[in-house]
Amino acid sequence: MATSFVTSSCDDPGPWLIGTKGVTIRSKPSAKSTAVGILYKGHRFTVHKTRGNWRYITDRTTGVKGWVSSAYVYRDVRMCLD
Repeated sequence: MATSFVTSSCDDPGPWLIGTKGVTIRSKPSAKSTAVGILYKGHRFTVHKTRGNWRYITDRTTGVKGWVSSAYVYRDVRMCLD
């Protein structure tokens, strides 16, 4: 008899989310740096790295790369009850 292992979806971190309608994408990890775009809620994006309270992202909807505040971009946290 073969044994199969099922991994719980609770073991995997959730997708990245935007906690507002849109967040400014900046050229550097600073609120005073040049704005290069806006990451809108509903856009698909990839987070490449984190520096302090900033995340370096690629907006896959528009192709814009830059920094966004981690106050507005976070992981979806799911809760599992056994």
